[in-house]
Amino acid sequence: MKEILSASSFQFPYTDLHFPGLNTGERILFVTRESKVMLYIRLAMLTVVCVALFVLGGVLVDLASSALYVSSTLWTALFVLLVIIAAIGYFWIYQTYKKSVFIITTRRLTKIIYTTPFTWYQFSLGLDEIQDTGSYASTFFEVLFRLGYFVARSGAGAIKNFKIVNISFAADLHNYVNKLLYAFKHHSSRINEFRPFIPHVKGELRKELLKNYPDYRTEF
Repeated sequence: MKEILSASSFQFPYTDLHFPGLNTGERILFVTRESKVMLYIRLAMLTVVCVALFVLGGVLVDLASSALYVSSTLWTALFVLLVIIAAIGYFWIYQTYKKSVFIITTRRLTKIIYTTPFTWYQFSLGLDEIQDTGSYASTFFEVLFRLGYFVARSGAGAIKNFKIVNISFAADLHNYVNKLLYAFKHHSSRINEFRPFIPHVKGELRKELLKNYPDYRTEF
């Protein structure tokens, strides 16, 4: 079994994956991270900041070197400092992206979020706690990059809302979870037959793919 946090990508039917706290008999139906668009945007922003610091630092170095006659030393120090900042920044962004995952199983929705490369929190919402679900693309940024978010709400109010953010298939996931909740409520003894979610695969392509997995079903 492969640990979810160390996997570079996730492929249907997710049977080779494991995460901390996965129970015996509990089956993973879907795993995702934020869209890679968000990773690229954050890396691009860091690059812009580093370039801006280099330009600003260069101006200061020129001013200082004209008075202190240590131009080469200051340029070397500036370069080394920016390399260290960039390396730490790229490491930080990539690790928090890779280690933050959203998981749907036959029992719950759960997410493991790394706020730094070393600190994290885990939040779960049982399928039996979900009152309703929704999907949204409510900002110009989300529309521009074709992103959205999925939310599952519980009877406990906003404190127990579960969100999967910055994904490109929020509406499809919303429809899938609604079918999952119906199956969980009315056919709980057969919930492990429910097929995993396959993003961006629809219609005839999905039918052809599922022919290789005759034990999976969406309708009961």
